[in-house]
Amino acid sequence: MHFSKLFANELNEQETRYFILDTKGADPQHGDVDFIKYRWQTNKFGLVRTGDLFLYRRPGKASETNKFYFFGAGKVGSIKLLEPRESKRVEAEITSPYPFTSFIHPGDLEFFNWEFKDRKEGTWEHFFNQYGMNQIKKADFMAILKMSGFESNLYYDNLAATQAVQSIQKQNYYVEDEMGEAPRRSKQGVFSSVVKNNYQNSCGLCGLSTSSLLVGSHIVPWSKDKSSRLDPSNGISLCVLHDKLFDQGLISFDNSLRLKVSSLIKRDAVLKGLVLGIRRKKLKKPKVASPRPEYLEYHRENIFKK
Repeated sequence: MHFSKLFANELNEQETRYFILDTKGADPQHGDVDFIKYRWQTNKFGLVRTGDLFLYRRPGKASETNKFYFFGAGKVGSIKLLEPRESKRVEAEITSPYPFTSFIHPGDLEFFNWEFKDRKEGTWEHFFNQYGMNQIKKADFMAILKMSGFESNLYYDNLAATQAVQSIQKQNYYVEDEMGEAPRRSKQGVFSSVVKNNYQNSCGLCGLSTSSLLVGSHIVPWSKDKSSRLDPSNGISLCVLHDKLFDQGLISFDNSLRLKVSSLIKRDAVLKGLVLGIRRKKLKKPKVASPRPEYLEYHRENIFKK
C-alpha cells in the first residue's frame, strides 16, 4: 500500500505531528520492538500523541554501518503509562508500519533541505536530539518517504515487509511458497535492503556505492531453500554487473571469500577484460552476517560454471 493511502487520514489532519524516533531494534533492555512498540519518558520528551506519524532512525552506535540511517515509518497508536508511574515512562503501540524498501543514509541526505532545523554543512554533530526523539515538519516527513522507494514500487505490501523485518530480527528465516507476488517481492525487498546495509551500501567486490545500482543478491537462490530465504548471511551486496555474473554462475567465492572466475568468461573479450582484472580479489567481509560457508559451497557446486 502506498504511504499516501496508509497515512491518508493523518496527512489530511492539521493536528498531526511528525517525529523522528531513534531505535536500536529488538531491544529487551529498553523494551522497543521495531514496528511493534516504542518506549520513552515523557518528562524528557512529552510531545508525542496518539495518531502522530514518525520516521524510524537507527543511530550510529546501534548501526551495522556505524552511521545512522532511516529505515521505516509508522503511526503512533495507543499510549499507556508504565509502572512505576513516577518514572513517567510510557509505551506506544505502533500501527500502520511501513518498512522502507530502500534505507536512507547520511550520504543520501548531504544536500537534503530540512525544514525543522538548520544543519551545519559537512557534519551531523548535535543535529539530532540526544534523547532520541525529534519533532520535524510535515515537509521533512514527506520528503524522506518519497526517497524511500515507494513511488516506483508497484508491488509493495507493508504488512508482508513488516513480517520480514520481525522474522529477521528473530532469526527465523523461513518463508513459505504460498503467497502472492506483492508479499513475496516485499519480503525479498526487505532482505535486499538488510544485506546492502550490512555491506556499507556498496558492492562487496568492486566498491560501487550508487544505491540504484546495488542488489542484495541471494547466494542460495530463493527458489531452492525456504529456510534461508531471509537469512542475511545468505546474501551479498553486489553491483548489477557482478550480481548478474554471480546469478549466472560466471563468478563465485571460496570459503575465504576470494573470487573465483568461470572459464566461460574468456569467450567474451570485453567481459574477460572487466573480470580477469579482479580475479582472486577478496569479497569485503561485512561487520555482521558474513556469508556462511555452506551457502558458498552450494553456489560453487550447483550454480558456478567451472
